[in-house]
Amino acid sequence: MASLFPLFLRLEGRRCLLVGAGNIAAQKIDSLLSAGAAVHIVAPSAGNKIGALIREGRVCWSQRAFRSSDLDGAVLVIAATGDRVVNETIFREARGRGVLCNAVDEPERCDFYYPAVVRRGDLQIAISTAGHSPALAQRIRKDLEIRFSQDYAEWLSWLGEVRARLFRKSIDPERRKRTLHRLASAKVYDRFVATRRKKAGQR
Repeated sequence: MASLFPLFLRLEGRRCLLVGAGNIAAQKIDSLLSAGAAVHIVAPSAGNKIGALIREGRVCWSQRAFRSSDLDGAVLVIAATGDRVVNETIFREARGRGVLCNAVDEPERCDFYYPAVVRRGDLQIAISTAGHSPALAQRIRKDLEIRFSQDYAEWLSWLGEVRARLFRKSIDPERRKRTLHRLASAKVYDRFVATRRKKAGQR
C-alpha cells in the first residue's frame, strides 16, 4: 500500500457529514466542531451528547436513515453507525462521488484516519499508524504531551507576531530566514519561558 499523504485541512464553514449519532459518533464530533465545520448528522435517533448539540443548534440533523444524496456538497463523511453493512454502503457511495470517507474502526473503509493529536494552541502534532495500532499512536501522544508543555502555545503565538513584523520590513530574505530559525531554537524557547515565568512571579 502507498504511504499516506499527511495534511492539515481547513474545514471552517464546509459541510461535513456524520452518519450515526450514538457513542461512536460522539467521539468523533468534537474535532469537526473545533475546526468550524458545518456538521450535518444523519441518524434515526441521537444519544445524549449529540442530542444536546442538536438542541443547541450547533449541528444540523436529518432524523432518518442514510441516503446517497446526503453526500451532496460534503467534503468528507464519517461513517459511525456501528453497522458494517451500512458503513460499507456509505463508503461505496462516497467513493463514487469523490467524497473522503472514514468508517470508524474499519481501516479498509477509510480514505483518511483520525490521528492522535497533541494540541498546544496553534501547534498541532499529529501521529498516525495508518490504522495499524491506534494504541501505539496514543502512547506516543502521551509521551509528546510531556515533552511539549502548554508554554508552546504562547511561544508559538509570539513567534507568529515576530514573523509578521519581519515580513513587513524590507529585509534580506536570507537574513530573515536565519533570524526566524534562530528564534525557533530550544535556547530561545527556554529564555522565553523563563522570562514569562519571572514576570508572572512579579505580579
